[in-house]
Amino acid sequence: MIPGSTPTHIFTIPFDTELLKGIRIIYSQNDEILVIKTTEDCTTNGNVITTKLTQEDTLKFKRGVGAEVQIRLLTADGTCIPSVVKRFGVAKHLENEVFAV
Repeated sequence: MIPGSTPTHIFTIPFDTELLKGIRIIYSQNDEILVIKTTEDCTTNGNVITTKLTQEDTLKFKRGVGAEVQIRLLTADGTCIPSVVKRFGVAKHLENEVFAV
């Protein structure tokens, strides 16, 4: 990921999203939670969950330091299903501000 960008993240789950009551996507770096996306921040279609990070979200990450993401799902019957934690890199960037015109 490049800080200051607005990436769309797509998660494929092994069942239809219509069975879900809630979604939480947690992004962390150095064991500190930086961003949490909830059901309202996501779109769903079949077994796919999509969310988009803002410039403000991605600028919270330090360059050159690995980061992590985990998705937690809550089904209609109250079952909580966490994913395994996935690591991703944070690339170098030259500006540390939101780009707006």
